[in-house]
Amino acid sequence: LQVPLQLIESVECRDIFQLHLTCKDCKVIRCQFSTFEQCQDWLKRLNNAIRPPSKIEDLFSFAYHAWCMEVYASEKEQHGDLCRPGEHVTSRFKNEVERMGFDMNNAWRISNINEKYKLCGSYPQEIIVPAWITDKELESVASFRSWKRIPAVVYRHQSNGAVISRCGQPEVSWWGWRNADDEHLVQSVAKACASDSRSNSNKLMNGNCSRDFSNGGDLSDVEFDSSISNASGAESLAIQPQKLLILDARSYAAAVANRAKGGGCECPVFMGMANIHSIRKSFQSLRLLCTQMPDPGNWLSALESTKWLQHLSVLLKSALLVVHAVDRDQRPVLVHCSDGWDRTPQIVALAKLLLDPYYRTTEGFQVLVETEWLDFGHKFADRCGHGENSDDLNERCPVFLQWLDCVHQLQRQFPCSFEFNEAFLVKLVQHTYSCLFGTFLCNNAKERGEKHTQERTCSVWSLLRAANKAFKNLLYSSQSESVLYPVCHVRNLMLWSAVYLPCSSPSTPADDTCAPYPVPGSSPEDQPLGRLPKTRSFDNLTTACDSSVPTTNRRSSDPSLNEKWQEHRRSLELSSLGNPGDDPFDGDGPSKQGRAPVGAELSVAAGVAEGQMENILQEATKDDVGLEEHLRSSLETGGKGDEVALDKRTENLPG
Repeated sequence: LQVPLQLIESVECRDIFQLHLTCKDCKVIRCQFSTFEQCQDWLKRLNNAIRPPSKIEDLFSFAYHAWCMEVYASEKEQHGDLCRPGEHVTSRFKNEVERMGFDMNNAWRISNINEKYKLCGSYPQEIIVPAWITDKELESVASFRSWKRIPAVVYRHQSNGAVISRCGQPEVSWWGWRNADDEHLVQSVAKACASDSRSNSNKLMNGNCSRDFSNGGDLSDVEFDSSISNASGAESLAIQPQKLLILDARSYAAAVANRAKGGGCECPVFMGMANIHSIRKSFQSLRLLCTQMPDPGNWLSALESTKWLQHLSVLLKSALLVVHAVDRDQRPVLVHCSDGWDRTPQIVALAKLLLDPYYRTTEGFQVLVETEWLDFGHKFADRCGHGENSDDLNERCPVFLQWLDCVHQLQRQFPCSFEFNEAFLVKLVQHTYSCLFGTFLCNNAKERGEKHTQERTCSVWSLLRAANKAFKNLLYSSQSESVLYPVCHVRNLMLWSAVYLPCSSPSTPADDTCAPYPVPGSSPEDQPLGRLPKTRSFDNLTTACDSSVPTTNRRSSDPSLNEKWQEHRRSLELSSLGNPGDDPFDGDGPSKQGRAPVGAELSVAAGVAEGQMENILQEATKDDVGLEEHLRSSLETGGKGDEVALDKRTENLPG
C-alpha cells in the first residue's frame, strides 16, 4: 500500500503490535509489527511526519516539483505538460464570460475593485456585476456582507439569460441593520437579467408561472417536490416580473442564531443544510462504520444513523431548486450560507454542473473546480488540515469530498453525461489531501499568489488531463441531456464504495492479497483468514458449462466441474429419449420433489470451493435416500429406459 503522509489524519496504537492509520478519505489501515519497540518507533515517526507543517514549503508538493525540474531540466516543454494546467484553466475567466454570452455593453461589467485582493482576500480579482453599479457602491456593500464577500455573478443561462450569484450573509444583527446599496445591488441583478439584450427574445419562452419562495422558513420534502413542478397559472412571464430568488443554505434556526454574532439573512428560502461540525461528525461515523471488521449485521440501519446519505440528499435538492428556478422559471438566483465558502460553493457548483453540459466534460469540470472552489476561497488548508499550523480540528471538514460524492451520484444516474469516469473522481479525492500537487494548498487565491504555488508546485490537472485515457468514460455522449434533473431522495442514493470501503477503488488494480478468487491448485486451507473463495455467477449454467462455449472468463473451484456436468447432461438426454412423454423434471406430483437433490448438486458445485463443497453436499443429501426411493416408486411405470436414466443420475450424486 502507498499512503501519502498528508492523507493520514491520525495514528494510534490499538494493541502491543498494531498501529491504526486513520485517513482523511475514510480509509483505515492496520499495520502489524513483530515487536512492541518497532511499533512504538513507527508510531513516533508517523506522528511527527503527519503534523501540520510549520511552513508550507515543508509539504511534499514543493520537493516533488523540484525533482521534476531536475529531471526535465533540458525538456522545458515536456515539463510544462507535466506540471502546468491547460490554457482553458489559466484563461478561464475571460473564456467563461465569452462562452456564457454576457451582454457586457448594456447589462453587465467586469469590476476590478478587488485588484490585488484589496477589497476581499478570499474573492477573485475580477468579478461580474450589473453595469450601472459603481465601485463606490460595491465598497459600501462589502461593509455590510460577511468577510466583504459581496454578491457576484458566476453563471448565466445561455438560453434565457437568468444568472446565479453568490455572496456571504448580510450583517443584519439583532438591530436589524439595512444597507441601501446592498439592496440596490441585489435588485439590480434581476434588472440586469431583464435588460440583457440576448435574453429578450426568450422572455416568453415557456409561459410557466414564476413561484414566489420569499416567505421564509425551511423547505420540507413535500414543499420541495411541489416547488419544482411546473405551475399552470394564468400568469405568464410577460406579466409576472422575475423576482430574484434568494437561497440560504442554512436552516432558519441557524440564520437566527447568526444574528446574535452580527450576521443574519434577508427573507430567503432556507434549505436546512448542516454546518461543518455536523458534517464532520457524520463523516466520522461513516468512517467508523466502513472500517468495522467483520461486516456489521445491522449495516443498513447503521449507515442510516450516520446521516451521510441524508446530507447528500439535502445538497442535491438545494442544487436542483436552483436549476428549476434558472432553467424553467427563468429566474435569477442568489445563493449564500454564513460565510459563503463551504455550503455556497457546494450548491452553486452542483447547480452549474446540472445546468451546463460543458462542466461535465473533463476540461469544463476543471474550470468549475478552479472557479467555484479555488477562486472564491474555499478554505482547503483548514478543511483538509494541511495548512501552516492548522491544528484546530474544529476547522476540518470533508466539504469538497461531500460535493464530489454528489457528483458521483450524478454519474450513477446519468452514466452517459460525463466525459470523465469514476476513477477520475477517486483520484481527485486522494490528491485533495495528498499534497503531491499544489492545486489545493492554502485557503484562497491571495495566499497561493503570495506563496507562488503555481510556479513552485505541479497542478493536479496535469495528471487528470483530458488526454489521459485512464479517466475517460467510454459511455460518454456529447448528445446526452443538456440539463440534468436527478432524483434526490435518499433511497436513490448509494454509498460510494470506491472511496469509503477498503479494496474497492476502480483507479488501481487489485493487489494479489485482495484477489477475490483462489489461486488455481491451492486448497481452501491456504486461503487467508476471513477470505472465502468466490466464483462468478452465470444466468444460464447449461451454456456456461458447455464445452463448445469459451470459458476463459469463468473460474471454477472444481476443476472437473465441466466434465461431470457433460456426463450428467448426457444421462438426462438418454432418459428423455427413453420415454419422451414422461420427463422426470416436468409436471406435478412426486417427480417435482426429486428436483431438490439434483438442483442442490448443480448450484453448490458451481459456486463453492472444492474443499467446502463436500461438506455442504453431505448436509444437503442426508435425506436423499428417502427422496430417491420416493422417486423410484413414482417412476416405475415409466419404462425400462427411465429406470436406466435414473440409475445413471443417482450414481452421479455425491456421498
